[in-house]
Amino acid sequence: MTDKDAVAALFKFFDDDDSQGLTLEELKAGMISVGSNISETEVKAFFDKYDTDKNGIIDFKEFLGLCMDLNTNESEKAIAQLFQAVDKNGDRTLSNEELRIGIANYTGKPLEDKELNDLIKQLDIDGDGEISYSEFTNSLLVKITLAVKGN
Repeated sequence: MTDKDAVAALFKFFDDDDSQGLTLEELKAGMISVGSNISETEVKAFFDKYDTDKNGIIDFKEFLGLCMDLNTNESEKAIAQLFQAVDKNGDRTLSNEELRIGIANYTGKPLEDKELNDLIKQLDIDGDGEISYSEFTNSLLVKITLAVKGN
């Protein structure tokens, strides 16, 4: 899967009504569905930054720009720090339990089984049941979550 394919898949995942655009509510719901406990203010500021034409919709081109902006040195450092904090046994992979505890600590709320399973499906590219460092650091969901929380 290419980076553009991954962006397209994530865009489709967030675009509940298949309208080819993300509303503020769809972005927030998408973030919540992957375990992010973001405030209305955080998601609104993030949305406003990337809705460049100010039409109340993030289209695919704007979403692609958003994803490209997330590939910075600062975001890479933040992702590495988050991974290390979640990887309690230091084996450079995240088990389901490490992910459950790490997300709960990060978001401040427990992760339901369905939410955890959905997140693992998104992150576990090779299907081995664990999230490798590479899978985690290449995840657009992780990058977007950190970017939203950073605003």
